[in-house]
Amino acid sequence: MNRREVQRIEGGRRVKGFSKERPPVISIITAVFNSHTTIEQTIRSVITQNYPHREYIVIDGGSTDGTVDILREFDNSIDYWVSEADNGVYDALNKGIDLAQGEWIYFLGSDDRLVNERVLEDVFSKSYESKMIYGNVLLGDSGLWYDGKFSKHKLLRYNICQQAIFYHRDILRSLGKFEVRYTLLADWVLNMRIFSSHSAMPIFINNIIAYYATSGLSSIDKDDTFNKERSTLVRNIFGIHYYLLFKFLLAKDKLKECCWKNLKKLFVCC
Repeated sequence: MNRREVQRIEGGRRVKGFSKERPPVISIITAVFNSHTTIEQTIRSVITQNYPHREYIVIDGGSTDGTVDILREFDNSIDYWVSEADNGVYDALNKGIDLAQGEWIYFLGSDDRLVNERVLEDVFSKSYESKMIYGNVLLGDSGLWYDGKFSKHKLLRYNICQQAIFYHRDILRSLGKFEVRYTLLADWVLNMRIFSSHSAMPIFINNIIAYYATSGLSSIDKDDTFNKERSTLVRNIFGIHYYLLFKFLLAKDKLKECCWKNLKKLFVCC
């Protein structure tokens, strides 16, 4: 069956007429497609959170592998879920943003999980003036974490892991949602726009937020559109100074790679 021909199915507490006693502080959104082997652990990491002022939304792209059966099993724990055709992960996340009622929005991958049941309580035990809060993630079960405090300079080369970030809904309204033409790195574009916005003021908190699955789609595939437009994006968002710095860093990396290849050849010859 073609992904775009899947019939719409929905469920969750909203569909049954349940409503929160007060608006949720945070909306957790998961986009999923054919992830029946991992989605249950993702769901459990959310619904076991100590923090009560939350809602959980799952957007499925029309899975045919049993994922929808698992969503049905958790129908009374998920606030809203839907299974229907979509145009990729960022289209699904944008649907989730439109459905979200929380002040803050967090995106959790279908093969990722929150690091423990106190994560949301630890983060939202205080208020923030910022429109973006971010921490660290653990890379799978390796024990390694990624990747500390960011700056414009650091964003030229690396992106903040999406599973480490809490976005205020106001910033998603003012700067716009994810651009779906970027298949895997639309969040990098959004993060650059936020760091260049004087009203956003991203704040780093030294908390580990989630386990990030290193076998996920973004770690094994490429976003050709982003890679093609990356230099233009840097120039348009950060300005000429960072554009020139970015070009210098690219040239430096290519030179280092070339020297390393030549060095390896020299050792082989010897």
